[in-house]
Amino acid sequence: MLQIKSEPVKKAPLIGAFLFAGLFSNASFVVGSECNTRQYDEAATLDKVYDGDTIRLTDGRKVRLIAVNTPEMARKEQPAQALAKEATQSLEQMFQRHRRVYLKYGADRKDRYKRVLAHVFTAQGKNVAAELIRQGLGYAILVPPNDWQHECYFKLEQQAQKNNKGIWLHSDYRVRQTADLTREMTGFQLVEGRISKIGHGKKWLWLDMAPLFSVKVERRNLKYFTNQPIESLTGKSIRLRGWVAYYNGKLRMSLRHPAMMEILD
Repeated sequence: MLQIKSEPVKKAPLIGAFLFAGLFSNASFVVGSECNTRQYDEAATLDKVYDGDTIRLTDGRKVRLIAVNTPEMARKEQPAQALAKEATQSLEQMFQRHRRVYLKYGADRKDRYKRVLAHVFTAQGKNVAAELIRQGLGYAILVPPNDWQHECYFKLEQQAQKNNKGIWLHSDYRVRQTADLTREMTGFQLVEGRISKIGHGKKWLWLDMAPLFSVKVERRNLKYFTNQPIESLTGKSIRLRGWVAYYNGKLRMSLRHPAMMEILD
């Protein structure tokens, strides 16, 4: 039977209690759906879909989906990225019949923008991040310590890539060579290149890959790289995924977990 942890909800606890009672009698579970669970931390109601990976609940909280990064919708002076509308519409359609939302929290419950971090499921038990990845409408990502079911998410991405779905066929999302990057190429990127040297700092390591591009690995995250020590990567060609920022005349990316890196040789 589907289970929901009965931990207290800070906002509107009485409403939450009635909602939980209804969940046990009305919720269904999709057996065999990808990256699923039989236990959730909270139930809520969807108010708005911002884009493919961010929603708002009726109590006002914003929720950032764990494990997926979808193309960005238009904001301020930035136009929408290719397939952003399709990802947003796909997420909206998953809740078209029922606005009930199930949340499974990550080990880190909030990001730096104070958004709730959670794996999100429909009333039918569908993992919406897994579905977006399966459709090729988002990248699988891992931001530690939120690593629940990450092998499942990345496996779905491999299938989408093999089938040339969505972003895996679109020219806007091709892998970029680190030597070809320009300062305008910020935001989420897939990049590849060769590590020329590794610099050492008190709190981090720097992987130099091109005159304009380097990768930061915080020492506190080295524990995740025991099977592939960072120090052994000098001279290796690698492919990375993550957010690129321009800072002090150089493009930089943070690498926090080996799931976000592929060794090519």
